[in-house]
Order: sequence, then structure tokens, then C-alpha cells
Amino acid sequence: MTNKLSVSLVTPTYNECENVALLAEEIFALLASCDDIDLELIIVDDNSPDGTGAAAEALTERFPVRVVHRAGKLGLGSAVMEGWKISDRPYLGVIDADLSHDPSILPGLVRGLREHSLTMGSRFGVTSQVEKWALHRRLISIVGVGLARMITGAEDPLSGYFFLRREVIGGDFELTSSGYKILLEILVKGQYTSHTSTPFVFRNRQFSASKLNWREHALFLKQILIFGLRRLLGRKPGS
Repeated sequence: MTNKLSVSLVTPTYNECENVALLAEEIFALLASCDDIDLELIIVDDNSPDGTGAAAEALTERFPVRVVHRAGKLGLGSAVMEGWKISDRPYLGVIDADLSHDPSILPGLVRGLREHSLTMGSRFGVTSQVEKWALHRRLISIVGVGLARMITGAEDPLSGYFFLRREVIGGDFELTSSGYKILLEILVKGQYTSHTSTPFVFRNRQFSASKLNWREHALFLKQILIFGLRRLLGRKPGS
């Protein structure tokens, strides 16, 4: 039998009390039939006032779950990095806790790491779907993705649902993005040889509210300017 893929999947949380158990149940029910994947879920909670931290701790009795409790709302980027740092596994991933990322493609994304350095869920593939996408959100995403594609060449470089080999962020890699577009920075600064994208259904969140705001959009525009300049200076993604 092929060696198991040992993965740490990080999900940052803030006020996801009603979603976090549903996410864990869906993921581990799906993986029950995947003998080639050994996955742990690392929940990094930013001191959610709705009790997400306690709900996450309760999951450790049922599933291979670890919980990191942080002092406050310190940002998604740092939450992801903190989750990855406590892992000693060779493969790492990120998924949103609000149930918008369909776990049905998760086994394929993980298995794709046998051949690729990075695997990404894509909202813009031929068969991708986005449920109840407000027009202004769709326009912002299309423009943002278009700009980011010119820098990275990836189909959905702003996806929040992806996996990678640890060496992509090995050595002295430092993530400076505090916001929601950490994949863009990894694509620009990481060490990888190939990547692949998988279409999926971006589901409408059930219980929580979007954390996106104009500050996050401003941070993204700053990223685009910095990484675009980097590209103009001749530094290619993955180099």
C-alpha cells in the first residue's frame, strides 16, 4: 500500500461556534473511507466571544483535533502560520470554518500533493459554482483574481482553500499578510515546482457572517502593488 499522506489542516475561527462541529463531522466522515490519508484538524481560535473555543475543545474527544487558543483577533494569516508551526507533518492545508469550502474535493487536493507542490480549490474552474454570490462581491472577486492571476499564473490565487508541501514555506519563509489572501503571498514567495487547481462549489455560509470588510480589501490592494512590483523586478513566482 502507498504510504499515507500525513496532513495538518488548519482552520482559523472567530465566532464559528455553530459551524466548527459541523465542519469536523463532515471532514472526518468523508475521510473514513480514505485509508491513504492521515489528517489532523488544527483549530486556531481568536478568543471568540460566542464560545467557539469551548466547542472546538469538545471535538478533541471525538476526532483527531487540536485547538490553539489565542488572546484576541490577531488575523487569519498569523492564525494559519501558528497552526502550521505546531505541526510536524509534511503536508499542510487551510480551510474556512464557515462551511463555505466543500470538503468533497479534500481527498483529491491532498492526493494531488504526491505530484504537485501546491493544490488549490478554485471558484473559477469550468465546473465551479458559487452559491448566492452577491453582485458586488462577485465583481470584486473577478477583478481581484484577474490582477492576481497576472502575477502568479494560478487559476484562483485568492482561494482560501489549499494544501501544500511543507518545503514550500520552509526555511526562513515569513508570512506578512494578516488578511484573507495568504495564498497569493505563498504563490509569490514560496518555493514550489508545480501547482494544480480543482473546481469546487463555494457554498453559502449557514450561521456566521462574512469577516470581509473594506480594510481587508485595502490590504489586498497593497499586496497587489507590492507583489506586482516584485514581478516587474524579475522575481518569478516559486523562485
